[in-house]
Amino acid sequence: MSVVPATIGLLEAYQRDPAEFADLLGSALPGGWPEYPEGIEYTLDKLLERPDQADWWLHLFLDVTDQLVGSGGYVGPPDDGVVEIGYEIAPEFRNRGYATAAARALVAKALADPSVHTVLAHTLPAESASTAVLRKVGFQCTGEETDPREGTVWRWQWFDQQVS
Repeated sequence: MSVVPATIGLLEAYQRDPAEFADLLGSALPGGWPEYPEGIEYTLDKLLERPDQADWWLHLFLDVTDQLVGSGGYVGPPDDGVVEIGYEIAPEFRNRGYATAAARALVAKALADPSVHTVLAHTLPAESASTAVLRKVGFQCTGEETDPREGTVWRWQWFDQQVS
């Protein structure tokens, strides 16, 4: 699987016409993607402000045939050595290992930056496919927090020393 930073050009194309985005990407858009389309506009705004930070925002997940299967990335550049990951897999590609591969790739990419020492994630406070993925990748639930939009969430921190 490839994890590719979204570019300003791709995100602007998506805003104009998702079909144009698909043509530029060279992939059909899976049904139900993106689950959170507001993330595209948010990321585009951030990239227009700081194009040099493209590696710390939205990434596209492509399978071995270059089919778009999902997206995710970071909630911004490192802050005192801490980054947070998030991801979504299109419904038709779930339960095939893509979320695990994406999370592993995001952790490895973050830790390749010498300024990063902590990788976080947040989930709703219930066991789910996302909590299983995070555990599989080496995260541990370290407690609850209050998110202004979601309410109570579980905080996850990566502790494993092996990312593959």
